[in-house]
Amino acid sequence: MNKKLPCSECRREIENNKFFFIDGQPVCYQCLFGEVEPVIIYPIGKVSEVGADGISRIDLFPYQQEFIYKLDEEERISVIYYLHEVNSVTSIFKRGKNNNGKEVGVFASHTPHRTSRIAVSEVLLVNISGVSIYVRDLDAFVNSPVLDIKGGRRNNKH
Repeated sequence: MNKKLPCSECRREIENNKFFFIDGQPVCYQCLFGEVEPVIIYPIGKVSEVGADGISRIDLFPYQQEFIYKLDEEERISVIYYLHEVNSVTSIFKRGKNNNGKEVGVFASHTPHRTSRIAVSEVLLVNISGVSIYVRDLDAFVNSPVLDIKGGRRNNKH
């Protein structure tokens, strides 16, 4: 028998595993996101390899080939990807590898433990071979869906 889980905020029964553990407590999607409909985003590829040398391989789906045009002229690119293995969030924590830094919330950090499950890494472009893009310093797991790639530097002046 499957025991239904109540939301720690509204106390309603959580349907179809639509919840996050926030600070160890189940919170339903309705409490987290309100009444909005989810946005559908299709990946353009996935992270296929993460090397010990800091170089990762992103394999784009074949049709994406035409969108790579002149990407090889970029030194750095931004990779937007989905945090497919995240299922819990700590709302306030201490920064740093040993949790000994400044106390901050999720939005003031680069933690992967966030409710949007979207991450952005600015990486060094190493090589492109067909639809495989090799980058250095991508902070993603193997099989992370890649949502977009952005090249070019933006002017930070407003």
